[in-house]
Amino acid sequence: MIIRTKIIATVGPACAGVDDILALAEAGCDVFRINFSHGTAEEHEKTLNVIRTAEAKYGKPLAILGDLCGPKIRLGDVEPGTSVCNGDAIIIQRAPILGNARRISTNLPSLIDEAKIGERLLIDDGKLALEVTAKNSDELLCKVLRGGPISSHKGLNLPDTDLSLSALTAKDREDVKFIAARDFDYVALSFVRQASELIELKEILRNLGSHADVIAKIEKPQAVHNAEAIVDAADAIMVARGDLGVEMKLTEVPVAQKRIAALCQTHGKPCIIATQMLETMTNSATPTRAEVSDVANAVLDHADAVMLSGETSVGQNPAAAVAMMNDIVAEMQAYHDEHAQPVRVSWPESPVTAALAGAVHECCEMLDLSAICVWTATGSTARILGKNRFKRPILALSAHLPAVRKMCLYYGVEARYVEKVPQHTHELFDLFTEFGLAEGVFKGPGDRFALLSGRPLDNPGSTDNLAICELPRR
Repeated sequence: MIIRTKIIATVGPACAGVDDILALAEAGCDVFRINFSHGTAEEHEKTLNVIRTAEAKYGKPLAILGDLCGPKIRLGDVEPGTSVCNGDAIIIQRAPILGNARRISTNLPSLIDEAKIGERLLIDDGKLALEVTAKNSDELLCKVLRGGPISSHKGLNLPDTDLSLSALTAKDREDVKFIAARDFDYVALSFVRQASELIELKEILRNLGSHADVIAKIEKPQAVHNAEAIVDAADAIMVARGDLGVEMKLTEVPVAQKRIAALCQTHGKPCIIATQMLETMTNSATPTRAEVSDVANAVLDHADAVMLSGETSVGQNPAAAVAMMNDIVAEMQAYHDEHAQPVRVSWPESPVTAALAGAVHECCEMLDLSAICVWTATGSTARILGKNRFKRPILALSAHLPAVRKMCLYYGVEARYVEKVPQHTHELFDLFTEFGLAEGVFKGPGDRFALLSGRPLDNPGSTDNLAICELPRR
């Protein structure tokens, strides 16, 4: 059975070899995430080569996502054993210092200029909370709202502060050069706040000759506020609930997730739900019931993909985590096919594609089609078809390998690379017949499928033809 919801797995020490990557792919992984917050350029190069070697052995396309670090604010060095209590006073100073219970510093000296009196500072994913009570040119005087141990280099979040620093740091810009010179399919931009940051990254990638698409990571309240413009500017969206759950009230995160997923649906953009989806499986053989429900509800929210982080990068059994994720989304697929109403996407950028998708809905209901087949140059037609949530698999063929790999992220789409563009309709029919039979989608003579294409066949934006095909009866 073709599983329509896609799975992203983060690569790390627990799955560093070719056989490890192959095991994840066979368990159901479609996209592999390389996290640029950790590791060296040499290590990332090795990981990239390992994934492509595994892809060749697997015989099916696999996508690679490079996830930029972004402007992560961290504490400086702190004396071991340091702890603060509720009500304590503590100073954050501009100059680096070995921190203690009275004074600490950060990796962002301009924090002193940007934070305002009355604003909160959250340390270590919100485990500690401070409030700015006074400031001078080089110090913030803070009151401890929620105390606890403080250790070196813990993350610092400023949910109330509209920081002026760019989402693209100097490190990110170097990493983008590395990514652009190599075979990456997606680049994720961390801590996005506004659409202009995505536009800047796209321009940099294009100037460097990269074909990679840009994913906006929604993990700040400002991004939620500007969600519609960000979704419009991005190629895909990731709801990164880790930092989002620190900077917003936790109870607001599920609503933000649903709202962003709905925006992606109306804008025709892939939506990824990420962070702590099967967190327990980092150290356990099974997830909690709540985690299973979380993944299931992400599928019901119309997520195109669900993502694993520590579960695969440092977990005890990465392949088991992917297999569990695969089982959950397969169960939700069966539920969807039995109970869900058709989803029709109005797509203003390509009304012809939207109209064809509407016609395919009618054909599926009236003719019991086995599959929807599309020849695509860029993958955009397959993406819009996927957003329609058909109860049938979408089989896509393309003569462009980057487009094929990008379709690994699209809901419902099973894509393959074809070296030569067919010249005649019967060649196209034969290719899809072979594809459908190989995947077990077609059972034999009499099976029908919808075939979408355009003329000239490999011209982007030319899809305007819908044919109903039937496997010949003997």
